[in-house]
Amino acid sequence: MPMMRPVRLLVPLFVIIGMFANLSGSALGANAPDDAVPNPARQPSFHRTQSSGYVLGSITIPAIGLDETIRSGVSLDVIDQGVAHWAGTVGPGEDGNLVLAGHRTTHSKPFADLDRLGIDDLIYVTDGHGFAVMYKVAETSIVEPQDLWITYDRAKPMLTLFACHPKGSSRHRIVVTADLVAGRRIS
Repeated sequence: MPMMRPVRLLVPLFVIIGMFANLSGSALGANAPDDAVPNPARQPSFHRTQSSGYVLGSITIPAIGLDETIRSGVSLDVIDQGVAHWAGTVGPGEDGNLVLAGHRTTHSKPFADLDRLGIDDLIYVTDGHGFAVMYKVAETSIVEPQDLWITYDRAKPMLTLFACHPKGSSRHRIVVTADLVAGRRIS
């Protein structure tokens, strides 16, 4: 009987640890949405097209004082220059997911204040041909670095901004998604 007591004490301990492990696994709070579908045109982050760095357009986020050029590709060399467009994801206003990356604490740190964006804040993106679109922030979440589903297309035109999180660490990613509100040709 004396040996049974430690076993009975350990079983509830393992149950509590298991519950904590399940909570901590979902603590980042973001899972792939049911309607998320990989875009076959989206290139892997290591593909040669991710390092072109040519200027595609610009992004303006009044709520955080951001007004930056957008360059093509998400290689570190391109992200080091500012806001970077994930090659193979859609352009501004197109059906699908426009995915942009940027640093928070190094180089030009365009996404330093991404965590300050609130629901319904406006984001303006203009392509190189004068087509401007407006997005409205829908959600902010924290994900693991390997959660590539953030680049997947959804059932609606949208914008995804992401950067390392917390500031000064590459442990997680902060992800801001925004829904398309309007688009117009401006020149």
